[in-house]
Amino acid sequence: MIAPDLTPTPLAPGSTGIPPREAFHLPAERAAASDARHRVRAWLSRKDVSEDARDTAQLVISELVTNAVVHTSSTSISCVLQAVRGQLRIEVRDQGGCATHPVPRDATMGDEHGRGLLLVETLADTWGVVHGERGKGRTVWAALPAHSV
Repeated sequence: MIAPDLTPTPLAPGSTGIPPREAFHLPAERAAASDARHRVRAWLSRKDVSEDARDTAQLVISELVTNAVVHTSSTSISCVLQAVRGQLRIEVRDQGGCATHPVPRDATMGDEHGRGLLLVETLADTWGVVHGERGKGRTVWAALPAHSV
């Protein structure tokens, strides 16, 4: 899947004083999802977006970070939040080390795991995967609906 244009634009009128992009690096450890959620909430709070939009963005980044931590051999991950054409774009880049392409799967009622990308697919306008050069890492991204930001 080809990633959309990444030209940053403000999320809403009056938010031009706040950078339209936030980037941070985290160690690839289970606690990274919690740290990412806090960073997303803080950035979006400064942008004065709705509580629902902040909750949705936190859920999406949590799922993407967790997948990068659990399903790759990465030691660190990078996260980018961008205001793009009235949407919030969330990107999580890992270092690779996973033989499979991330896809939503059907988890059974008793499964404790396996619903993360299904949630992302449901909440996002679109999402995708961009593989790094020479198979080094990948970026999983999601664009949240304009009405939620």
